[in-house]
Amino acid sequence: MMDNQKQLYYVNLNPISMDNVSLTEVDDGQLIEYEISATEAEKEQLERLIREVHKHDVELGNLLSFKHFDDLTADADKDEYQTGMNDIYEEIFRLGTEETKQKVSEIHLQNEDDNTPGL
Repeated sequence: MMDNQKQLYYVNLNPISMDNVSLTEVDDGQLIEYEISATEAEKEQLERLIREVHKHDVELGNLLSFKHFDDLTADADKDEYQTGMNDIYEEIFRLGTEETKQKVSEIHLQNEDDNTPGL
């Protein structure tokens, strides 16, 4: 069955083009791309997840002007977006090539460091 055939895809999380999981690498030094090996179904699932998180982020941008007085709402939205991004990175890690797993691990470690309270 062809559906279970894994293929290499490239994922970038640039907000402008992040919902496009592509068969071709974008040769742009500004973009961090992640190489994944996925079936068509896994690719579509990842694209759906990315679209959901991106859509939520766009809505956040539109709503922040109305909600900026309500810090709790803004914080909850930011937390939800961060949780969505974490889900995306987990999926990229799961499907990723060895190089991708290394990149995602480094990012995750950096994020862990960022969350460490200063002394």
